Amino acid sequence: MAHYAHISNEQFTLADRARLEEARREKDVIETANRASDEYADLRETYYNLFSSETLEGLQSDLNALYSDINIIPAQEDIDAINDAIASEKAVLAAAKESALADMKAKEAEGTEALVTEMAALETSIANTPYIVTHVATGVDEMKYSPGDASAQNGQIFDLERSKEGVEDAAELQVIDDQIQALREEIENIPPIGTDNTLYWEGWYRHHGKVQAVRRTSYNTQGGVHKLGGAPFRKNYAGKGYMYDPVRDAFYAPQPYPSWTLNEDTCYWEPPVPRPEGMDWHWKEDTTEWVDYVYFNPDNKQPQPSWTWDTTNGGWYPPTIN
Repeated sequence: MAHYAHISNEQFTLADRARLEEARREKDVIETANRASDEYADLRETYYNLFSSETLEGLQSDLNALYSDINIIPAQEDIDAINDAIASEKAVLAAAKESALADMKAKEAEGTEALVTEMAALETSIANTPYIVTHVATGVDEMKYSPGDASAQNGQIFDLERSKEGVEDAAELQVIDDQIQALREEIENIPPIGTDNTLYWEGWYRHHGKVQAVRRTSYNTQGGVHKLGGAPFRKNYAGKGYMYDPVRDAFYAPQPYPSWTLNEDTCYWEPPVPRPEGMDWHWKEDTTEWVDYVYFNPDNKQPQPSWTWDTTNGGWYPPTIN
Protein backbone atom coordinates (compact mmCIF):
# COMPACT_ATOMS: atom_id res chain seq x y z
CA MET A 1 0.00 0.00 0.00
CA ALA A 2 1.17 3.50 -0.79
CA HIS A 3 1.24 6.17 1.91
CA TYR A 4 0.21 9.73 1.12
CA ALA A 5 1.03 12.97 2.91
CA HIS A 6 -1.60 15.69 2.81
CA ILE A 7 0.27 18.98 2.68
CA SER A 8 -0.50 22.69 2.79
CA ASN A 9 1.61 25.84 2.58
CA GLU A 10 -1.30 28.26 2.90
CA GLN A 11 -0.17 29.54 6.29
CA PHE A 12 3.25 30.44 4.86
CA THR A 13 1.93 32.13 1.71
CA LEU A 14 -0.99 34.23 2.95
CA ALA A 15 0.47 37.51 1.70
CA ASP A 16 1.39 36.09 -1.72
CA ARG A 17 -2.01 34.45 -2.10
CA ALA A 18 -3.84 37.64 -1.15
CA ARG A 19 -1.82 39.68 -3.63
CA LEU A 20 -2.36 37.03 -6.33
CA GLU A 21 -6.13 37.24 -5.94
CA GLU A 22 -5.94 41.03 -5.96
CA ALA A 23 -3.84 40.99 -9.14
CA ARG A 24 -6.31 38.62 -10.81
CA ARG A 25 -9.17 40.98 -10.02
CA GLU A 26 -7.19 43.93 -11.37
CA LYS A 27 -6.47 41.97 -14.55
CA ASP A 28 -10.16 41.07 -14.94
CA VAL A 29 -11.15 44.74 -14.65
CA ILE A 30 -8.69 45.75 -17.39
CA GLU A 31 -9.74 42.89 -19.67
CA THR A 32 -13.43 43.69 -19.21
CA ALA A 33 -12.80 47.33 -20.16
CA ASN A 34 -10.78 46.22 -23.20
CA ARG A 35 -13.59 43.93 -24.39
CA ALA A 36 -16.04 46.82 -24.11
CA SER A 37 -13.94 49.07 -26.39
CA ASP A 38 -14.88 49.99 -29.97
CA GLU A 39 -11.58 48.60 -31.23
CA TYR A 40 -12.33 45.19 -29.71
CA ALA A 41 -15.83 45.27 -31.24
CA ASP A 42 -14.31 45.90 -34.69
CA LEU A 43 -11.85 43.04 -34.22
CA ARG A 44 -14.63 40.71 -33.13
CA GLU A 45 -16.75 41.65 -36.17
CA THR A 46 -13.76 40.95 -38.42
CA TYR A 47 -13.31 37.56 -36.78
CA TYR A 48 -16.94 36.46 -37.24
CA ASN A 49 -16.98 37.70 -40.85
CA LEU A 50 -14.19 35.24 -41.60
CA PHE A 51 -16.41 32.21 -41.03
CA SER A 52 -17.34 32.54 -44.70
CA SER A 53 -16.58 34.67 -47.77
CA GLU A 54 -18.11 35.63 -51.10
CA THR A 55 -15.52 33.44 -52.78
CA LEU A 56 -16.44 30.41 -50.67
CA GLU A 57 -20.16 30.94 -51.14
CA GLY A 58 -19.65 31.31 -54.92
CA LEU A 59 -17.64 28.07 -55.07
CA GLN A 60 -20.28 26.20 -53.09
CA SER A 61 -22.94 27.54 -55.49
CA ASP A 62 -20.85 26.36 -58.44
CA LEU A 63 -20.59 22.91 -56.85
CA ASN A 64 -24.35 22.74 -56.29
CA ALA A 65 -24.96 23.83 -59.89
CA LEU A 66 -23.10 20.76 -61.14
CA TYR A 67 -25.84 18.61 -59.61
CA SER A 68 -28.78 20.79 -60.70
CA ASP A 69 -29.82 18.37 -63.45
CA ILE A 70 -30.32 14.89 -62.05
CA ASN A 71 -30.09 13.46 -65.56
CA ILE A 72 -26.56 14.72 -66.09
CA ILE A 73 -23.61 13.27 -64.18
CA PRO A 74 -21.00 16.03 -63.73
CA ALA A 75 -17.44 15.36 -64.79
CA GLN A 76 -15.25 14.22 -61.92
CA GLU A 77 -12.50 16.68 -62.87
CA ASP A 78 -14.97 19.56 -62.50
CA ILE A 79 -16.03 18.30 -59.07
CA ASP A 80 -12.42 17.88 -57.97
CA ALA A 81 -11.44 21.33 -59.23
CA ILE A 82 -14.20 23.06 -57.29
CA ASN A 83 -13.57 20.98 -54.13
CA ASP A 84 -9.88 21.85 -54.31
CA ALA A 85 -10.74 25.53 -54.64
CA ILE A 86 -13.17 25.26 -51.67
CA ALA A 87 -10.49 23.58 -49.52
CA SER A 88 -7.98 26.27 -50.49
CA GLU A 89 -10.39 29.08 -49.61
CA LYS A 90 -11.24 27.43 -46.27
CA ALA A 91 -7.52 27.22 -45.46
CA VAL A 92 -7.13 30.92 -46.23
CA LEU A 93 -10.12 31.75 -44.00
CA ALA A 94 -8.83 29.52 -41.19
CA ALA A 95 -5.47 31.30 -41.20
CA ALA A 96 -7.19 34.68 -41.23
CA LYS A 97 -9.48 33.63 -38.35
CA GLU A 98 -6.50 32.50 -36.30
CA SER A 99 -4.79 35.83 -36.90
CA ALA A 100 -7.97 37.77 -36.06
CA LEU A 101 -8.47 35.76 -32.87
CA ALA A 102 -4.87 36.52 -31.86
CA ASP A 103 -5.57 40.23 -32.44
CA MET A 104 -8.66 40.00 -30.20
CA LYS A 105 -6.69 38.30 -27.43
CA ALA A 106 -3.91 40.86 -27.72
CA LYS A 107 -6.41 43.70 -27.40
CA GLU A 108 -8.09 42.00 -24.43
CA ALA A 109 -4.71 41.62 -22.66
CA GLU A 110 -3.57 45.16 -23.44
CA GLY A 111 -2.32 46.83 -20.27
CA THR A 112 -2.11 43.60 -18.25
CA GLU A 113 1.51 42.71 -19.08
CA ALA A 114 2.96 43.83 -15.73
CA LEU A 115 0.19 42.04 -13.84
CA VAL A 116 0.74 38.82 -15.80
CA THR A 117 4.46 38.91 -14.98
CA GLU A 118 3.73 39.59 -11.32
CA MET A 119 1.14 36.79 -11.16
CA ALA A 120 3.56 34.29 -12.68
CA ALA A 121 6.20 35.25 -10.10
CA LEU A 122 3.67 34.92 -7.26
CA GLU A 123 2.49 31.51 -8.49
CA THR A 124 6.10 30.30 -8.69
CA SER A 125 6.81 31.64 -5.21
CA ILE A 126 3.74 29.90 -3.78
CA ALA A 127 4.52 26.63 -5.54
CA ASN A 128 8.13 26.62 -4.30
CA THR A 129 7.34 27.55 -0.70
CA PRO A 130 7.72 24.54 1.64
CA TYR A 131 4.53 22.82 2.76
CA ILE A 132 3.63 21.43 6.17
CA VAL A 133 2.30 17.87 6.43
CA THR A 134 -1.17 17.97 7.97
CA HIS A 135 -1.57 14.18 8.16
CA VAL A 136 -0.41 10.95 6.52
CA ALA A 137 -2.87 8.34 5.29
CA THR A 138 -2.58 4.88 3.81
CA GLY A 139 -3.76 5.07 0.25
CA VAL A 140 -4.30 2.30 -2.26
CA ASP A 141 -2.22 -0.33 -4.00
CA GLU A 142 0.59 1.30 -5.91
CA MET A 143 -0.15 -0.86 -8.97
CA LYS A 144 -3.57 -1.36 -10.51
CA TYR A 145 -4.05 -4.55 -12.51
CA SER A 146 -6.49 -5.31 -15.29
CA PRO A 147 -6.96 -8.54 -17.27
CA GLY A 148 -4.60 -9.14 -20.14
CA ASP A 149 -5.71 -9.17 -23.77
CA ALA A 150 -7.73 -12.34 -24.40
CA SER A 151 -9.53 -11.19 -27.54
CA ALA A 152 -7.90 -13.85 -29.74
CA GLN A 153 -8.84 -16.69 -27.39
CA ASN A 154 -12.38 -15.38 -26.93
CA GLY A 155 -12.79 -15.23 -30.70
CA GLN A 156 -11.70 -18.83 -31.04
CA ILE A 157 -14.09 -19.90 -28.27
CA PHE A 158 -16.95 -18.12 -30.06
CA ASP A 159 -16.14 -19.93 -33.30
CA LEU A 160 -15.91 -23.30 -31.51
CA GLU A 161 -19.25 -22.78 -29.78
CA ARG A 162 -20.87 -22.06 -33.14
CA SER A 163 -19.22 -25.11 -34.64
CA LYS A 164 -21.15 -27.32 -32.19
CA GLU A 165 -24.44 -26.43 -33.87
CA GLY A 166 -25.87 -29.49 -35.61
CA VAL A 167 -23.18 -31.83 -34.24
CA GLU A 168 -24.76 -34.91 -32.67
CA ASP A 169 -21.73 -37.14 -32.21
CA ALA A 170 -20.81 -37.11 -28.50
CA ALA A 171 -17.14 -37.80 -29.14
CA GLU A 172 -16.87 -34.92 -31.58
CA LEU A 173 -18.65 -32.59 -29.15
CA GLN A 174 -16.24 -33.65 -26.41
CA VAL A 175 -13.26 -32.76 -28.59
CA ILE A 176 -14.70 -29.29 -29.17
CA ASP A 177 -15.41 -28.83 -25.45
CA ASP A 178 -11.85 -29.88 -24.62
CA GLN A 179 -10.53 -27.24 -27.04
CA ILE A 180 -12.77 -24.62 -25.44
CA GLN A 181 -11.61 -25.60 -21.95
CA ALA A 182 -7.96 -25.40 -23.03
CA LEU A 183 -8.54 -21.86 -24.36
CA ARG A 184 -10.22 -20.83 -21.11
CA GLU A 185 -7.25 -22.11 -19.12
CA GLU A 186 -4.99 -20.21 -21.49
CA ILE A 187 -6.97 -17.03 -20.73
CA GLU A 188 -6.53 -17.58 -16.99
CA ASN A 189 -2.77 -17.71 -17.46
CA ILE A 190 -2.52 -14.46 -19.44
CA PRO A 191 -0.48 -12.03 -17.27
CA PRO A 192 -2.49 -9.05 -16.02
CA ILE A 193 -1.59 -5.57 -17.21
CA GLY A 194 -0.21 -3.37 -14.40
CA THR A 195 -0.44 0.40 -14.37
CA ASP A 196 0.96 2.91 -11.90
CA ASN A 197 -1.98 3.81 -9.67
CA THR A 198 -0.06 6.39 -7.64
CA LEU A 199 -0.36 8.93 -10.45
CA TYR A 200 -4.11 9.14 -9.81
CA TRP A 201 -3.76 9.85 -6.10
CA GLU A 202 -0.83 12.23 -6.15
CA GLY A 203 -2.02 15.70 -7.01
CA TRP A 204 -4.54 18.17 -5.66
CA TYR A 205 -7.81 17.76 -3.81
CA ARG A 206 -10.42 19.98 -2.22
CA HIS A 207 -10.87 19.73 1.55
CA HIS A 208 -13.43 21.88 3.37
CA GLY A 209 -13.56 24.20 0.38
CA LYS A 210 -9.79 24.64 0.21
CA VAL A 211 -7.47 23.15 -2.38
CA GLN A 212 -4.69 21.13 -0.79
CA ALA A 213 -2.00 18.87 -2.17
CA VAL A 214 -1.17 15.19 -1.76
CA ARG A 215 2.29 13.70 -2.17
CA ARG A 216 3.28 10.05 -1.94
CA THR A 217 5.77 9.13 0.76
CA SER A 218 7.89 6.00 1.19
CA TYR A 219 7.45 4.17 4.50
CA ASN A 220 10.87 2.52 4.14
CA THR A 221 12.90 5.61 3.20
CA GLN A 222 14.93 7.34 5.91
CA GLY A 223 17.85 9.69 5.44
CA GLY A 224 17.86 9.20 1.68
CA VAL A 225 18.26 5.42 2.03
CA HIS A 226 15.66 2.71 1.43
CA LYS A 227 15.78 0.27 4.35
CA LEU A 228 14.90 -2.72 2.14
CA GLY A 229 17.40 -1.92 -0.58
CA GLY A 230 14.90 -0.32 -2.95
CA ALA A 231 15.05 3.10 -4.54
CA PRO A 232 14.82 5.88 -1.90
CA PHE A 233 11.91 8.24 -2.41
CA ARG A 234 11.77 11.85 -1.24
CA LYS A 235 14.53 11.42 1.37
CA ASN A 236 12.32 10.60 4.39
CA TYR A 237 9.00 9.08 5.34
CA ALA A 238 6.66 11.95 6.13
CA GLY A 239 5.08 12.54 9.51
CA LYS A 240 2.52 15.03 10.73
CA GLY A 241 4.26 18.38 11.20
CA TYR A 242 7.04 17.50 8.76
CA MET A 243 7.90 19.80 5.89
CA TYR A 244 7.64 19.00 2.20
CA ASP A 245 10.12 20.97 0.11
CA PRO A 246 8.94 21.16 -3.54
CA VAL A 247 12.33 22.39 -4.75
CA ARG A 248 14.19 19.46 -3.19
CA ASP A 249 11.16 17.16 -3.64
CA ALA A 250 11.85 15.88 -0.14
CA PHE A 251 10.26 15.47 3.29
CA TYR A 252 12.12 16.48 6.45
CA ALA A 253 11.43 17.35 10.07
CA PRO A 254 11.01 20.99 11.13
CA GLN A 255 14.25 22.84 11.82
CA PRO A 256 15.00 22.26 15.52
CA TYR A 257 17.26 25.30 16.02
CA PRO A 258 18.14 28.32 13.84
CA SER A 259 21.82 27.39 13.76
CA TRP A 260 21.24 23.86 12.43
CA THR A 261 21.56 23.27 8.68
CA LEU A 262 19.95 20.74 6.38
CA ASN A 263 22.10 17.94 4.99
CA GLU A 264 21.24 17.83 1.28
CA ASP A 265 21.92 14.07 1.02
CA THR A 266 19.87 12.89 3.99
CA CYS A 267 17.59 15.87 4.61
CA TYR A 268 18.43 15.56 8.31
CA TRP A 269 19.14 18.69 10.34
CA GLU A 270 22.73 18.87 11.58
CA PRO A 271 24.22 21.07 14.34
CA PRO A 272 27.16 23.37 13.59
CA VAL A 273 29.16 21.39 16.17
CA PRO A 274 29.12 17.56 16.11
CA ARG A 275 27.58 15.97 19.17
CA PRO A 276 30.20 14.47 21.52
CA GLU A 277 30.13 10.77 22.28
CA GLY A 278 27.83 9.67 25.09
CA MET A 279 24.16 10.14 25.86
CA ASP A 280 23.84 13.06 28.30
CA TRP A 281 24.41 16.00 26.04
CA HIS A 282 22.03 18.90 25.47
CA TRP A 283 22.11 21.53 22.80
CA LYS A 284 22.53 25.16 23.93
CA GLU A 285 21.44 27.39 21.06
CA ASP A 286 22.53 30.77 22.43
CA THR A 287 26.17 29.62 22.52
CA THR A 288 25.81 26.96 19.77
CA GLU A 289 27.43 24.22 21.82
CA TRP A 290 26.67 20.91 23.52
CA VAL A 291 26.52 20.99 27.31
CA ASP A 292 26.61 18.09 29.74
CA TYR A 293 23.77 19.38 31.92
CA VAL A 294 20.04 19.65 31.37
CA TYR A 295 19.33 22.73 29.32
CA PHE A 296 16.01 23.84 27.84
CA ASN A 297 16.24 26.31 25.00
CA PRO A 298 13.61 29.07 25.18
CA ASP A 299 10.68 28.96 22.81
CA ASN A 300 9.12 31.96 21.08
CA LYS A 301 6.03 32.12 23.30
CA GLN A 302 7.18 34.60 25.93
CA PRO A 303 3.94 35.91 27.51
CA GLN A 304 5.38 39.26 28.65
CA PRO A 305 8.74 41.03 28.12
CA SER A 306 9.46 40.85 31.86
CA TRP A 307 9.07 37.07 32.09
CA THR A 308 12.21 34.91 32.16
CA TRP A 309 12.92 31.46 30.84
CA ASP A 310 13.89 28.60 33.16
CA THR A 311 16.66 26.77 31.32
CA THR A 312 16.65 23.90 33.84
CA ASN A 313 12.97 23.02 33.89
CA GLY A 314 11.66 24.84 30.85
CA GLY A 315 8.87 27.39 30.84
CA TRP A 316 8.41 31.15 31.20
CA TYR A 317 8.05 32.62 34.68
CA PRO A 318 6.96 36.09 35.85
CA PRO A 319 9.32 38.27 37.87
CA THR A 320 9.45 37.49 41.59
CA ILE A 321 7.56 39.94 43.81
CA ASN A 322 9.33 40.58 47.14
